[in-house]
This record gives sequence, structure tokens and C-alpha cells, in this order.
Amino acid sequence: MLSMTQMKSLTAFMAIATLAGCQSHQQFLEQNQAAAMQTTMARAAFDLNCQDAKPTLISSKVSQPITAWGYERTEYTIGVRGCGKQAVYITWCLNPDTCNAINDSNSALTTY
Repeated sequence: MLSMTQMKSLTAFMAIATLAGCQSHQQFLEQNQAAAMQTTMARAAFDLNCQDAKPTLISSKVSQPITAWGYERTEYTIGVRGCGKQAVYITWCLNPDTCNAINDSNSALTTY
């Protein structure tokens, strides 16, 4: 069990280490955007049963961790249309290798 002094030292060390290797939010978003789009399109192709769907980036931001031990992640809202259907996805990435697309549409598929 860590003492309060050790815990404070560890927290300070982690904060300094994070700041020393940090990149801007814009760089973080750019680093993950292509992977987010690819992940979203793979999910949308299945959901919409449409290989010819086209994505549109609606918004992007860096989400702050929920806990002190969490990680920042990028969050993209991406609209996808194709084959007479459309859906909106929220896609989160910790880095380009760990993205997850969630269908955020009111219904699974909407037609346009």
C-alpha cells in the first residue's frame, strides 16, 4: 500500500511524464483520424450492407479521461451514407491501432 507522500510523488511524476511527451490535441486528432474513418467504414459496410458508402466527418475532439488513471482519447462523429441508407457513428481511438465505432443513430438504419 502506498503512503500519501508516495502517492503524491507518483502522481506528480506521471503528470510530468505525460507533459514531457505530449502532443497537441490537433496532432493527436490528425494521428488517429484515418484509422477512425477506416474503422467506421468497416462497421458501416456491415450495418448498412453497403460497400459503396461514403463517410463525412461531422466533428472531432479529444476526450478527457474519466478518472485520474485514464487516458485521453480522440472522439469522432462520422456520418455514413450509401445504398439509400445512412447512419451516424461515434468512433473513439486511444491510438491508430485501438479504435471502436459505435452506431449512434436513433434507429439502426435510416433511409434517405
